[in-house]
Amino acid sequence: MKLVKLSLLICLLLSVASTTLFAATTKSTADFTDLKDLDAATKAKFDALLSAGVFDGVSEDKFGLKEEMNRAQFAKVAALIFGLEVNSDLKTSSFKDVKDDNASFGYALPYIEALKTAGITDGYGEGTYNPAGKVSKEQLAAFLIKGLGKQEEAKQTEGVNDSSVSEWAKGYVALAINNKLLSNGDDGTFGGKSNATRDMLVVGSYEAAVQTGVVKDVVSTPTPTPTPTPTPTSTSSSSSSSTSTSTNSPTATPTPDPTATPTPDPTATPTPDPTATPTPDPTATPTPDPTATPTTDPMATPTTDPMATPTTDPMATPTTDPMATPTTDPMATPTTDPMATPPYTPPYTPPTPSELP
Repeated sequence: MKLVKLSLLICLLLSVASTTLFAATTKSTADFTDLKDLDAATKAKFDALLSAGVFDGVSEDKFGLKEEMNRAQFAKVAALIFGLEVNSDLKTSSFKDVKDDNASFGYALPYIEALKTAGITDGYGEGTYNPAGKVSKEQLAAFLIKGLGKQEEAKQTEGVNDSSVSEWAKGYVALAINNKLLSNGDDGTFGGKSNATRDMLVVGSYEAAVQTGVVKDVVSTPTPTPTPTPTPTSTSSSSSSSTSTSTNSPTATPTPDPTATPTPDPTATPTPDPTATPTPDPTATPTPDPTATPTTDPMATPTTDPMATPTTDPMATPTTDPMATPTTDPMATPTTDPMATPPYTPPYTPPTPSELP
């Protein structure tokens, strides 16, 4: 009996110790001084990978955000985010430069072999893996695409038009950008031949791990849960007018009918009758009666006898100026009737010499 109790006690202590040890070794962005200034979204990505054991810091309080990544580090991260089968008991590598007893890269041996088995890498050439070598950005793109099983799709993808990327890697880079695994630099180019840094590996690894289901997406905006429509409170129709309220269904807030705003009838603007402009009657221009030209009867009977004997002395000295302008109109119509009977005129008696001048 005592032995059983002792065994239970030991198991309990081991359980507590392992939980405490795991809690002590699991870190977050708050434990690294070079991660404190990251934005909230990037911190969430880092924390997801740190809690999953994909990443470790380069020291107790430093993550090594901008440090360049070597091929041994990438092998471990890639094997974990792609969920590859890793044989932790493996002590011998197929690559001659990977040794189990190497203090710097020995830990990566089972991960490197997992990558080779999965077809993600064939090594560096001539039977070597070069665990201390750097990983270029375009190599990282190729590793991530191969790990997602999209190698054939990359071959069919139109490559990027970017001189900073090697010809062989253009399809991988284009697909990596389309899948949001990596992105262009601030200058608009990918910078394929430049060495990848640990922060690039974190961002690319997070997106790949979400796609493989190794980690849960903690950055995407969650779809809001629709608010259920409240059930209206039932009203009893009893004579006492008592209202029975359901205790399970929330009281529905009645939605008031919108008050219709009366549309005023448009006031008709009276159209004034146009004031008729009086047309003045034209002033009749009086037509003067033509002045009648007195018509003289050419047939009138003269009132004087042209045959009458003159009563004046023809020899008498004229008393008027023979050069004077006659005062009578020579063209005047005689006023005597030429047809009248002349009066009696006594016979001419010549004057006596005494009467002559």
